[in-house]
Amino acid sequence: MQNDSETGTSTKPPKLNHINDWGWWKERLRTYVQGQGQDLWMCFFTAFDNDLEVAGSNPTTYSTMSDDDKKKFELEKRAFMILTQALHRDIYHQFVYCTTTKSLWDMLTLRCEGNAQSRKIKQELLKKEFEGFTCMENETLAELSTRFHHLLSEMFAFRVTATPQEMVQRFADSLPAKWSSFLEILKQNGVLDTITVYELIQKLENKDVEEKLKAKRTLTPQNPEMYYGIAGGISGEKPDSQHAKLQTAFISNTGLSTTNQFDPSAYTMMYSRPDSSSQQQYVQPTAQQFTPPPFLDPSRAQQQQPQQQGFYGSSSNFQATSNPNTVRLDTSNFSKVSVEIAKEHMEMLNTLVSA
Repeated sequence: MQNDSETGTSTKPPKLNHINDWGWWKERLRTYVQGQGQDLWMCFFTAFDNDLEVAGSNPTTYSTMSDDDKKKFELEKRAFMILTQALHRDIYHQFVYCTTTKSLWDMLTLRCEGNAQSRKIKQELLKKEFEGFTCMENETLAELSTRFHHLLSEMFAFRVTATPQEMVQRFADSLPAKWSSFLEILKQNGVLDTITVYELIQKLENKDVEEKLKAKRTLTPQNPEMYYGIAGGISGEKPDSQHAKLQTAFISNTGLSTTNQFDPSAYTMMYSRPDSSSQQQYVQPTAQQFTPPPFLDPSRAQQQQPQQQGFYGSSSNFQATSNPNTVRLDTSNFSKVSVEIAKEHMEMLNTLVSA
């Protein structure tokens, strides 16, 4: 019943229960009265002839009035009836001395909106409120948008104008920091320049619902076995790679050469696998007479200290010999290796080491 009283029905006008409700009530009443007839709404702004008031109030003189005068009198009384029924008793009691529709309407407007100076002050306050509009602490998106709509309605009632783009920008700036990423996407796509504030709020509400639904989702157990290609799909282990593992071999000097001949026994083959427990393996080749290639300087070998070795990893693993990953190389054919081939292999090994 209270809701019907505030909004009105097809047979009852909306009721002004408090002076502070003047802004929205004024627009509701205008819509209602114009729905009953535009001539009724014009009575709110047209002064009624006092002679017609006197003549129409007396039964004797009313019968002598013309049909046009009778129509004006009846129209005025009907408009006055609608206006008085729309006012709360406490409010109407303040204006009982107003006997015409226009006089009562003018006094209500002055009482609720004030004079020109007070309206100007109100307009300035609304402008400042609009320019400084921002989200309050712990305010939800629904509460923020509702408050913004009330502000726009009050601005409209006091004829404070703002362009659609200004409304969009003002509301976007008022949002909390968590919306920054979403707003940046809309800005980069040019959406903010083409939508209204009502469309922006709708997009934000849709996004808010999506985020709330994501937060409520339960974690689903994952089964990587379904897409790792494991035979049977129940082993729980990833399949081993079918590719050969990377291996690296090095040659290092292990002894002092006193001749100009290359001594393979003074060199050690070092082999490494990435997955081996020991990062270095050593294979001592058999001694063979070998003519030193030009790129090996015998005089440099003279300057080296005995038992000097090059290796990867910790020196504590130097004596490791019984590792299952050890690969033994046959170096008996070193004497058949040409200088060009040796150079190529050394350059390739140097590239691998550098990499």
